[in-house]
Amino acid sequence: MKTPPLLHPGDEVILVSPASHPKSDQWKQGVEVLESWGLKVRLAPNALSHYFGFGGSDEERLSDFQLALDDPKIKAIFPIRGGYGSSRILDRLNFEKFLLNPKWIIGFSDITAILNHVAQLEIASIHGPMPHNFCQVGGDEALESLRNLLFEGKIQIDIPSEPENRIGHAEAEIVGGNLSLIVHLIGSQSLPDFKGKILLLEDVGENLYHIDRMVLQLKRAGLLDHLAGLIVGGFSDCKEAGLSVGKNVNQIILEHTAGSQYPIAFEFPSGHIAQNFPLVFGKKIKLLVNADNVQLTD
Repeated sequence: MKTPPLLHPGDEVILVSPASHPKSDQWKQGVEVLESWGLKVRLAPNALSHYFGFGGSDEERLSDFQLALDDPKIKAIFPIRGGYGSSRILDRLNFEKFLLNPKWIIGFSDITAILNHVAQLEIASIHGPMPHNFCQVGGDEALESLRNLLFEGKIQIDIPSEPENRIGHAEAEIVGGNLSLIVHLIGSQSLPDFKGKILLLEDVGENLYHIDRMVLQLKRAGLLDHLAGLIVGGFSDCKEAGLSVGKNVNQIILEHTAGSQYPIAFEFPSGHIAQNFPLVFGKKIKLLVNADNVQLTD
């Protein structure tokens, strides 16, 4: 697995919209943050385009992302936001120049599709905040963690343990991300092998019976059988619907992982929440889950 070079002041990065278009000017605050880190920020030609709910037509989004992959001057790619649409362009992207000159791709939500596709190419990427939500209230610590990761290669997260956690430790690569997107990738060439990996799951705005159905699909596909560990991030605004399953998210996941032995860390600060800590996909990390705390270190 190749890890892209760390960033340095003066490096050029690019903002793209491979999924939905920006809903507001919040991304401009993200640019200010990146510039405060000493980075030169380029806006892709179609980054602010609108095509229905997308950040431009498929052709426009494809062209921008291909430019970002190919240009050797660009050291990191920041999708402005998620939404929907990344998987529509994945199979038409050419990664030849990217493989020769790897660079960081940072994002979450719909960008889960890109991160997992890149993992198949043996290139590390970052599941973490995007410019659209860099300045979300309460997210300062996660944003500083992203800066430390990009410029110094350091990651160290220490949080209180949850009563439903399963104690244990693992040292492995992280894969996964948004649950809906992971299920969407099943059967495609963009889904990496989960065996021996630490799986991250998070989601937003899904009915609990949808969560049950998707986690059950992971189970039936054998994707929960041979994990090294499981990190359960934020499941924001996921509620019971008219069709009730009688369980919360943690209980659903515990039911469908019953019989396995790997550690499980619930309520991890990752996903559609203010404290969306960055996690490197494709690089071995250490996960320790004990009765008092959960530690994630490189």
